[in-house]
Amino acid sequence: MKEQDVTKVEFILMCNDNIVVQRFFNVKGFNKNAHKSEQFYDYIRTFCNELQYDLKMRSVVYMMENQYEIMENPDVLNTSITEGQENFNLYIKVENMTICQRTFDAKVYPPKVRYTVDLRPKLKSILSELTDIFSGRKFNYFYPQFIQN
Repeated sequence: MKEQDVTKVEFILMCNDNIVVQRFFNVKGFNKNAHKSEQFYDYIRTFCNELQYDLKMRSVVYMMENQYEIMENPDVLNTSITEGQENFNLYIKVENMTICQRTFDAKVYPPKVRYTVDLRPKLKSILSELTDIFSGRKFNYFYPQFIQN
């Protein structure tokens, strides 16, 4: 049986300079063109959209649970306590080279929500899906063109 090459891939989610989650995982038979595929693009887009939706729903729950405190002191939701921008950054790196980077605004979520992100319950499936994509062979590299009416 032939030994396959193993490539180390890094998954990082950060809020500004603070690491929310960082995991290294190995991919056997790494396809160096997989990150250019429609499948990879769709997975990353879906992951970020689901994360933003989860943060939005957690914000709603937080606001409902603390509605009386918020009505008495609206500064509880003041997200401008920190100076400058705050962003969530998703990085996927292969051998210290960034092959994917996504950014979205973190200040739209209350501080209690944006500073308590926990991906651990979903992490195994996220890394498994990325491993499947990176080791895949059949990809679509032609993105659909949208026709404007």
